[in-house]
Amino acid sequence: MTDETRRLEFLVLGQTTDDASGWPHPVTISVHPRGEKTLLNFSKGPPIANVGGQRSVAQIIIDGALDERFAEEFDACEARWLVPHLARLAAGEAVSRTALIEAYASRFGHDPKVEWSEDYTF
Repeated sequence: MTDETRRLEFLVLGQTTDDASGWPHPVTISVHPRGEKTLLNFSKGPPIANVGGQRSVAQIIIDGALDERFAEEFDACEARWLVPHLARLAAGEAVSRTALIEAYASRFGHDPKVEWSEDYTF
């Protein structure tokens, strides 16, 4: 497998704003939709010292609900709107990249940013 085949497109569907109050650090949540094998990337902190990780949707959504261990990240990004979409993905339903972009755009008035990442789950 080459590096190009492992690079995946992630939609940045949650991100703190510059004027977010009460959060000591920037937070980003990005999603690579692929059904039950959907991946989420989390980034916390300023770029020079940030931490992050990659999780499968099954680690984030438990019995159709957000695992509250991730509540801080979702709340910081005002991304609770994303939970029903992730629950559908975790349940094996087809939720397309286009559907996620449309849901984001209807909420925020513009398409989400895109970032690229490796698949670290294998």
